[in-house]
Amino acid sequence: MTAHAFAPGHVSGLFAVHDEAAALLHRGSRGAGWSVDLGATASVDAADTTRIAIDGVAVDAPVTHDALRRLAPGKAFDVRLQLGLPVGQGFGMSAAGTLAACMAAASVVGLDPEDALAATHAAEVASGTGLGDAVGSWFGSGEVRMRPGCPPHGWALRIDPPAGTKFLFCVVGAALATPTIIRDAAWKARTRELADPAVDRILAVGRLMGWDAVVRESAAFSKALGLMPDAMRSLGEALPAGLHWGQSMLGNTLWATGPAATLEAARPVLERAGRVIACGVDASGARVVRAPR
Repeated sequence: MTAHAFAPGHVSGLFAVHDEAAALLHRGSRGAGWSVDLGATASVDAADTTRIAIDGVAVDAPVTHDALRRLAPGKAFDVRLQLGLPVGQGFGMSAAGTLAACMAAASVVGLDPEDALAATHAAEVASGTGLGDAVGSWFGSGEVRMRPGCPPHGWALRIDPPAGTKFLFCVVGAALATPTIIRDAAWKARTRELADPAVDRILAVGRLMGWDAVVRESAAFSKALGLMPDAMRSLGEALPAGLHWGQSMLGNTLWATGPAATLEAARPVLERAGRVIACGVDASGARVVRAPR
């Protein structure tokens, strides 16, 4: 009765914290980002006691535990997660792992996939580990989160990139602690000041022309926010002309995208600075890849 699910990693290019609502499913962020074709794969069985292992190692995983309790009170699951991207580096892997686990668990007990998204979003918001990555991973492709919260309370507009769009990521430092930033009043105000107008500008461009606006506004947001280390800024400025680049929110990871030949020319520059990860864009979003029989 094993179920398997995949949730893509998600990069928040820009975000405005909107956590003032009383209900967790109404809290979240306005912003924009994209899902990548690496992420989290979960294999889940019913069990007597919930156990979670990541890459073969038993872990506490409090956010995933909380989401599973919200999803199916009184049920227990054996969860095995495989993570294709680093945690705490702006790839939304907390959300991706939890969403994959909840989607597989929902399949095991006969719940709707939407229940898995709601449980994941609520657990992420309650813990302070995320405000929009689960929604982005759920939709796939690029997205503009027009209204904060989990659908149907919040909503996102899908923005598809040009065919063959690729990214290079360079991890240049230690992981960042997301809760310390998204719960800080000054940082929250700064995200709203920068990202709310950026979202409005992307929406004004329209869906068909929106992808370039997403990456352009994301690059500008990360450079203006104040979290980018000097070394990352210097690295980005050393990249070949013609690329969009910025900081993955929230991590010590630089992202770069643009014409294939120019992006490939940037690879040796990035490889001298840190771990390089190449990704495409995942167009399908989170999904059950094999249901129990």
